[in-house]
Amino acid sequence: MLSVMIVKLLIFTLFVTKDVHHIYAEMKLAAPQNVKVVSINMGAVVEWTSQDNSIRNMTYTVRYVPCDWGNVSSVCVKTTELKCDAGVLPFAFGCYIFQVRAEKNGMFSEWAKAPKFIPYQHTIIGPPAVHLVIQNNSLDVTVRAPVLKIGKLSTFFSQVSYTIKHQIEGIEDESIKKISTSSDEDVKLSIKGLHPWSRYCVQAKVDPKGLKEGEQYSTPVCVTNVPVLVSCGIAAVVLVPLALLAAWLIYKVYRFLYPKTKLPEHLKNLFVPSFWSAEATQHPPHQKEQHDKISTVSEDQQNEELCEKIQISEDEQSVSSCVLAPIEEMEEDYKLLMHMKPAPLFYPNQLYPLCLKNSLFTLSNQSCCGGSSSTQASYYNVANSDRVS
Repeated sequence: MLSVMIVKLLIFTLFVTKDVHHIYAEMKLAAPQNVKVVSINMGAVVEWTSQDNSIRNMTYTVRYVPCDWGNVSSVCVKTTELKCDAGVLPFAFGCYIFQVRAEKNGMFSEWAKAPKFIPYQHTIIGPPAVHLVIQNNSLDVTVRAPVLKIGKLSTFFSQVSYTIKHQIEGIEDESIKKISTSSDEDVKLSIKGLHPWSRYCVQAKVDPKGLKEGEQYSTPVCVTNVPVLVSCGIAAVVLVPLALLAAWLIYKVYRFLYPKTKLPEHLKNLFVPSFWSAEATQHPPHQKEQHDKISTVSEDQQNEELCEKIQISEDEQSVSSCVLAPIEEMEEDYKLLMHMKPAPLFYPNQLYPLCLKNSLFTLSNQSCCGGSSSTQASYYNVANSDRVS
């Protein structure tokens, strides 16, 4: 009886284990395929393909491990693209194994491995940079070494050759020049005897010694040989109108900020005295500049003083208002001072009339010289201070 129960338990365990294994197998994702490393200028870009493109929102994780020993380093985590830029690797002469796996909703695939990758051996040196300058009827070509992600060309290669190819656009004949160097300095080539109005195109590639010869020529760089006189004429035609336009704009802006405003001559005299000149402001270095003290007077106090002066100087005429603009008040005061006659001289023991036409001496609180019905004149002795009628 006991043996029968043990047999049934074993059979049940076998079936359960089989079902669990089947479910786990169905939950695993398909691993990526065709994993490879593309390297240009000591870089590393991992590329792969997916077995099931119908699954959406699939992510991938990429990592690498040294071939001999070392820690695992993840370079891309949960990326949706089918490639990953590993960036700068620790060593150009090291050996690395890149691995990729698929991920989705907590499920993972097996790690798919790429072949062993050694940057120094498997990299491709990209094309150099080409610069062209035409001067004195000659074409100066400057070829600059490509920039590596790890080190420089002279660090890994004892000798580097540059193949420079140039031709006239539209003509099949081309010239090829090969220059070798052992440093990272720019390679220069001068092409003389240019044809006017001809367009020259130049390409270059790098051939490091000990590395498989590269097949990547740079993009053609072209330049047209325009005569110097024509170039100067074109530059003048373009630059002269621009200069005139810039000068006109500057003049307009200056006039907008500092407009032309002219004051009347009588107002100019108020603000600029006749003795004021540019020469008066210039003093010798040893001479001390002389100046007067200026007191600040409020506008209300100034208005009150001007009103009092106007009331004293008026000849039986009333002023409708004492509230004048600052410039009008100064102008009115100036006119009053200009038309005022100087005060007469007085001598002792002489009689003088108290009221004279246009005189500054008047009797307060009564009419003078015609203001009363009496025509008797009044006189004043200055020395004795007696009034005589």
